[in-house]
Amino acid sequence: MAQLHITKTRINNLNLPRNFLVEKIQIGVPVLQNEAEKVGLKQVGDSILPSGGFGACCYKNAYGYEYADKTQPKVNRYICTNWMQPYGNEYAAPIAVDVYRPCYPKVEVPPTEIEFTLYQNQNGKQFILAVLNDTIRKNYLKETVNLFLEIFQSCYIFNDEIKINDTSIRRRCNWEILPPGEKPSIHLRNQLKQKGQETNTFDVSRLQFLERYSAESIVEGINGFHGYYAYVFKNYCVLESAIYGNATYIIPKEDWEVLSQKSKQELFDENAVIEKIIHTEMWKRKLNATLKRLDAEIDL
Repeated sequence: MAQLHITKTRINNLNLPRNFLVEKIQIGVPVLQNEAEKVGLKQVGDSILPSGGFGACCYKNAYGYEYADKTQPKVNRYICTNWMQPYGNEYAAPIAVDVYRPCYPKVEVPPTEIEFTLYQNQNGKQFILAVLNDTIRKNYLKETVNLFLEIFQSCYIFNDEIKINDTSIRRRCNWEILPPGEKPSIHLRNQLKQKGQETNTFDVSRLQFLERYSAESIVEGINGFHGYYAYVFKNYCVLESAIYGNATYIIPKEDWEVLSQKSKQELFDENAVIEKIIHTEMWKRKLNATLKRLDAEIDL
């Protein structure tokens, strides 16, 4: 049984033994105690995107990152939208105000979105394994190892002893349907309260605005989709992020769960984005016009 066991905090390079073939290896950890519960895997065949809360590697895997390109001249760039009372009047209703500053152009690096799955062999032994497609095997094996090291402080590379049927259907566990009557804005406010943070924010306001419309169901993102909500309507689905700095994506209702697993670039390449609305002070007006065009009903 050929295995490579890594227990470092993090690796900078992955040097495989000569007899380890990239196209046949599997990366993961055996389930000995509560490893599966730690990442949110419950049943054999479940698949999840690990939570970005485990650390920097997991955050980049789930959400991507960006950096400033200091080789380019600064430009007047949109930074954020502040939720504030106009002219400092504490009795006035808050409004959204866009903030711009001279900044270096930013380079956005998309998330690698490496998933974990719960696998069981013929002897009944369970493993948490990375779902390795051709792209990950070619470009992101080091990143895959670092995910396991960040979460479990251990990682195994199995050489041709674990064979996964790549055509098998895995049950993705990245969304949960909210109970009837439970509102994302209230959920977010409670989370902010627990952290001692301001609850009257632009993020809460966006969710409250979406809750005016009659969705068939509202689904909350979990694991690596934490902070995302899906408002499922009759013919389309609105993907909204409570994490500021993102955008609202409107996609077809059919296969929305499958589409939501794809990267933003894949959605555009497949012409699956009905509308993208960036989080600026014009967000509410643009979203309202789009939902009216799509015949969304306001829940009065």
